[in-house]
Amino acid sequence: MHNAPTTAVAGNVTFIDNVRGVSGYSALNFIHYDKYGYDFMFANGTGGLAVWSLKDPEHPALISKITAAELRLPGDTQDRFWEGENMTVDPKRKLVFLTRDPRGFGGTVKTGQSGVYIVDVKNPWKPETVIFHPVPAGHTATCINDCKYLWSVGPANTGTPGQDPSWNGVPVRVTDIHDIKHPYTFDRAVDLGRHDGVTDYVHSVDVDKNGIAWASGEGGVRGYWTEGNHYDPVQKRNRVATAYDPVPYAGGTVVATNPAGTDFFDYFDHNAYHNTEKLGSFDKGELLYITNENITTCSQAGEFKIASLKGSYDGEGWRSTPEKPFRLELISHWSPWGKEGSATSGSCSAHWFTVNGNILAQAWYGQGTRFIDVSDPRNPTQVGYFRVPSGQGVTGGSASAAYWHDGLVYVADYNRGVDVLRFDGKLAGEPDKKICWNSCDK
Repeated sequence: MHNAPTTAVAGNVTFIDNVRGVSGYSALNFIHYDKYGYDFMFANGTGGLAVWSLKDPEHPALISKITAAELRLPGDTQDRFWEGENMTVDPKRKLVFLTRDPRGFGGTVKTGQSGVYIVDVKNPWKPETVIFHPVPAGHTATCINDCKYLWSVGPANTGTPGQDPSWNGVPVRVTDIHDIKHPYTFDRAVDLGRHDGVTDYVHSVDVDKNGIAWASGEGGVRGYWTEGNHYDPVQKRNRVATAYDPVPYAGGTVVATNPAGTDFFDYFDHNAYHNTEKLGSFDKGELLYITNENITTCSQAGEFKIASLKGSYDGEGWRSTPEKPFRLELISHWSPWGKEGSATSGSCSAHWFTVNGNILAQAWYGQGTRFIDVSDPRNPTQVGYFRVPSGQGVTGGSASAAYWHDGLVYVADYNRGVDVLRFDGKLAGEPDKKICWNSCDK
């Protein structure tokens, strides 16, 4: 075990290692290779893609990379990939998808090129870019239907052709990737009218263990069936769901944590996890765990929220208007502010999390990684933390995403690269045999 950074503050967490590749990172993902008998870890950040062997899971070994310079397209003015949050992979075909935000490579939200790079990692020591495919969305992307389609989403706008001027943000764009050398993006967008009837910014998509795709963004979280025959509560008929014409399931805007309901970010749900199990007095599948992102002063920064889906199964979230708004019940909300091990200044908003049993590992930028017990959904409780303040020659942390993986937690950090941690507390509930996020095989 390497020594922890001299400035680190921790509770119930052991620091194991820190590794760096081409830059700090916004996201990680993992693929198992039967022929090697172990996993590999993939990360993307402003410097491009990096690949580590997890033959020794506690000490990842950097084996390859694709730099931002190698990802440049004609007209790019900077070697700066952006953003690839919530990086998605195809573990069967051994593919990594790098989502290009229009603000990458010197572009701006309104002028830049968005899309996706498809990278073949059959040989993780020699990753190869198969193609760059332009998509009129490009902040995050998620595999749908066993990675035969991609749902690309966000950001607020993009210079890539295909935007409707009436939209306040970019919704879901669907790309067929059956043939990775010839991807096809449908003209029709998905998850329109999500914010009280207005089409707005979808930030991320997370597929639950039942195959329901949950789209989070400005205006809340809404779930869709993407295959199979299901009752459509909006059209009020049974029909076949597809990735490009999904069937609404449930969800909507969560009641604001700000009583006045005036803050943009009260309705900006960054990402979500649908708990498909029964928990406490709540029905099976009733609860959504949600990141509310708001990068502002620490005392008011974005929080972790738990909401109930009750009352939303009849298409209510698709009929909501400013005159007759529909809102999900807010069960609880939690922030590190004032808790043990917390910062009082800097960037403190909630960000990406993963779930193991009833324990969340969640990244909070400068507040580090927080372990939250949600066994009592009305009272989320901190049970561990790890934070690296700057000072004493140490670069302070800015944790983007925390991932449970085979008993360890790997943290993608914009400043530090990747931290490897071990949670020393007791796992509440039934620990998941297979941790999944972004896209979960059914």
